[in-house]
Amino acid sequence: MSEIRYSKFDNRYVIIAPERFHKPLNIDCKYKKDDIKNCPFCAGVEHITTKEIFSIRDNKNNWITRVVPNLYTALNLETKFNSKQNRFFEKFSGFGMHEVIIDTPKHISIFDFIDSDYFYLLKSIKSRIIDLKKDIRIKYLSIFKNYGLNAGATQSHPHSQIIGMPILPIAKRELLEREFRYYKRHGRRLLKDIVNEEIAEDKRVLFKNRDFISFMPYASIFPFEIMITPLDNSFSFTNFNDNKLSELSKILYKSINLLYQEIGEFDLNIEFFEPPINKNFDTEDFFDAIERFHLLYIRIRPRIFNLAGFEVMNEMNINPVEPEFMKRVLDEFIY
Repeated sequence: MSEIRYSKFDNRYVIIAPERFHKPLNIDCKYKKDDIKNCPFCAGVEHITTKEIFSIRDNKNNWITRVVPNLYTALNLETKFNSKQNRFFEKFSGFGMHEVIIDTPKHISIFDFIDSDYFYLLKSIKSRIIDLKKDIRIKYLSIFKNYGLNAGATQSHPHSQIIGMPILPIAKRELLEREFRYYKRHGRRLLKDIVNEEIAEDKRVLFKNRDFISFMPYASIFPFEIMITPLDNSFSFTNFNDNKLSELSKILYKSINLLYQEIGEFDLNIEFFEPPINKNFDTEDFFDAIERFHLLYIRIRPRIFNLAGFEVMNEMNINPVEPEFMKRVLDEFIY
């Protein structure tokens, strides 16, 4: 039986339509079996990439993660930021930065990761946030991982990306404004209230450890979508010491591995949402209050169905998997 659910967090409707569950999947992972001799991200061919910005290394000086500028950059630090309006139309110059985090020297599938691989990725993300925050021209960092052709990846070696912008994307500004309004009305964090409700209902919670919780949102936008949040009031990756990063890496590993056990290898996007790092005209109304109303989150979004016309035109997804049903299916794999 289909339902139209409303997400208070995303401010959007989602159609939960189990009848469409048997629609053909869009899984094509063949590209991951490419020739690693041609991979620019593997250990031993570091000279192929752009100049290294940051790395984490072991006691033998072998790199564990590396960060380099994206060769095919979306935005450029050399460009001076300015805005122009030509009668009705407005545009901004292409100022910004675009970095690639090479997650591991190993040419492996993300489903071969162990929790320490996620730990060093998260540690690299934290380090880059701290460093990039010093450039007051950059206001917002989009931090994400594309894995698989259907999720937008063009390089099979595990990697993540950071795009820094002088503006805040409209969807993220509206999210933060929604959280801020909720805080001013209730004195609480919107996502924290959602998490507390998920814990109370216990219909969609997958894992919970001392510091974090992993659950399938009530109005999941994508099939098998998972959200991970802290159980305290942490609003930024910079709030976490190594112990907390380790706990976060474990729950991230377990969440992705859980889906793998049920549906096999699949393409996915992971969003590591960090709130704006510097104030500008987009954020001046709420920037100084972010630590009081925002709660950090990670979203794992499997990309096993293509978006169709209805979804693109109406910005209203059709999800053929009821999250409560999926939780019951996954229970046999939860340990």
